[in-house]
Amino acid sequence: MNIYEREEKNYRRLNSIARPNGVVLFGSSFAKDIPVCELKQAFNLECDVYNRSYTDLSVFDAPELLSECLSDLNPKKILLDLGETDLERGYKTIPEIIVAYESLIGNIRTYNKRCKIVVISVCTDSKTVPGEQSAAAKLNSALEEMANRLKCSYADISSAARSELPVVKAFSMLRFFILDRISLSDVMLGSV
Repeated sequence: MNIYEREEKNYRRLNSIARPNGVVLFGSSFAKDIPVCELKQAFNLECDVYNRSYTDLSVFDAPELLSECLSDLNPKKILLDLGETDLERGYKTIPEIIVAYESLIGNIRTYNKRCKIVVISVCTDSKTVPGEQSAAAKLNSALEEMANRLKCSYADISSAARSELPVVKAFSMLRFFILDRISLSDVMLGSV
């Protein structure tokens, strides 16, 4: 039995009633904890946003789970929040994580060339020795470089880890990537 089976079964049911061509957040534990529906309402977003994240999802396990999400939801935009679990486990190096991420992005583009892809930084507050870069910072640097090279957007939400409500802060930062366009009135009214 697959460790993701229960969550996958739940998402399959939800996908049957979801509308296609929305925005999908696909990631690991941090992303899974983001209450997308509540925050979508709180930030007054007028688009369909679905959270299809899994507890402790590895980027190496992601392709199998993402394929069903792509076929059922056919998202116009996908926000990928992966790598944190792999970093915490320490089984793979950062270059290995990046290669798996690149393959995942290639799979998305094979399925839907028009799907916009946003690579999200890992959001962790790991402590390091003064003057040394943390493993999370190194991974985020590699993710940003990869996103630029593959012509994806890059969302740096790493500062959300230091917030009192990290998932709210992260969503607040991600809303700019969720929306297709932002009007001046949205900015003036504070809805964005």
